[in-house]
Amino acid sequence: MSSSRKQQSGAILIVSMLLLLVLTVLGVVMMQTTRMQERMAGNTRDLSMALQGAEAGLRIGENVIGQAVTQPAATSTVGSAVFSQGALPLEIGQPGQFSWDTTHAQAATAMSPTVSGLASTPLYTVEELAFEPDSLLAGETQGRQFYRVSSFSNGATGKPYTVIQSTYARRF
Repeated sequence: MSSSRKQQSGAILIVSMLLLLVLTVLGVVMMQTTRMQERMAGNTRDLSMALQGAEAGLRIGENVIGQAVTQPAATSTVGSAVFSQGALPLEIGQPGQFSWDTTHAQAATAMSPTVSGLASTPLYTVEELAFEPDSLLAGETQGRQFYRVSSFSNGATGKPYTVIQSTYARRF
């Protein structure tokens, strides 16, 4: 019995320690991967909420035109429902040209009712684009009036933002 104990060199201890080390490294890597996937899912949700808020603002802006009994008067005055062509920058989605937060926020209309869970209320603007007559005859008064509806929304954290635009045509 004593001779068998002298022949043991602790190989099983070394093998089990190496196996434990490998399992620990795998566990740590899996935890980091899970944490990264959780962050990506949260960011995707936040961006999705920003898109949903912007779409809701877009629909409200389109309803402003769609429910009008007569053609709204387009002006360049802040606070008007419809802006005249050229009153707003062409690239409304570029933060350097149009600031939804500061300078031009008063030109945008806050959506009502609000969308819950967003950092701020979605904003929208309506801009008159052009009149397209039904025929090419001079003085034609029948046709469609085109409008550009733009909407802005932040996500739940306020970090991502989405700006979307649509072109809306209406006969009056």
